[in-house]
Amino acid sequence: MRRLIRLFAALTALMLLLGNSNCSKNTDADAPQFVTTLQVEDSSGLVSGGFAQGATINLVLTVRNRSASAQTLYFNTSEFANFAVVDAGTTSVEWNCDTTAAGSTCTPSGTITTATTSSGGSGFVQIDLPAFQSKTITFSWNQIGSGGVQLVTGNYEVIGGFTVYNTTGPGNAVDNGSSMAEGAPTAKQLFPSVYRSTLIPFSIQ
Repeated sequence: MRRLIRLFAALTALMLLLGNSNCSKNTDADAPQFVTTLQVEDSSGLVSGGFAQGATINLVLTVRNRSASAQTLYFNTSEFANFAVVDAGTTSVEWNCDTTAAGSTCTPSGTITTATTSSGGSGFVQIDLPAFQSKTITFSWNQIGSGGVQLVTGNYEVIGGFTVYNTTGPGNAVDNGSSMAEGAPTAKQLFPSVYRSTLIPFSIQ
């Protein structure tokens, strides 16, 4: 009987410890407030890792407020996001969204376009995210590289992120903070952060 009581007490203590560790992770003041993810989809909206040459590739980028209070993202332009494609396993940028052959900025579509001009005359554009809510944008890419040439068959990786200015570091999206770079990213900017996704592999066949 004593063994059963000891076993029950040990299991209860273990469950309490596990529960406390999970809760502390979610309520830790140092925990990131945002998480950014990227999905690579075909023209039908299905997640895919392989595409025919020239086929449309949809890049679906989501930022989620993982805190229990409303949060605000600030941008200095209406270009909220950027995407970059590199040769697999390298830092060689084949394409990035805001330096296309036409020289246009990256203007994805989606629910994140519900931005407002920041109050106080700062000139920033802001996006408000309620507690635990997400914003998603989609950019459709035709596989044309930054030089205006169709990418060849092979293996690639793509990263996406938000060009926010309330980031750790100097507070400029082109710096090496946690926001996505404007223009082609450097090697240091090809790592995930609260505002950048992981590199997602895909192939052109």
